[in-house]
Amino acid sequence: MTEPKPFRLTEAEKAFPDRRKGDFMVPYCVPGAQIHMGEQIAVVVVPTQEGQRIGLPMDLQTVSDLHALLGEALRMLQAPEGGSVQ
Repeated sequence: MTEPKPFRLTEAEKAFPDRRKGDFMVPYCVPGAQIHMGEQIAVVVVPTQEGQRIGLPMDLQTVSDLHALLGEALRMLQAPEGGSVQ
């Protein structure tokens, strides 16, 4: 198996059609995120393109807020062009 190419931000910037200025985050996650919940804290675990796993600790309210935010974002993406959703 060959080694994956190292990540180069300068190469990632070329992926944008118009040269954007400022800070941005290049997508690095692949499908398969998990949430591990305890009594007072949760950890969202996301796999990266390089096969590593990153844990993002959050309190339970933050996980709840993230769930609501992502649900609303997905609902809006399902709206027809220029339309609205219920």
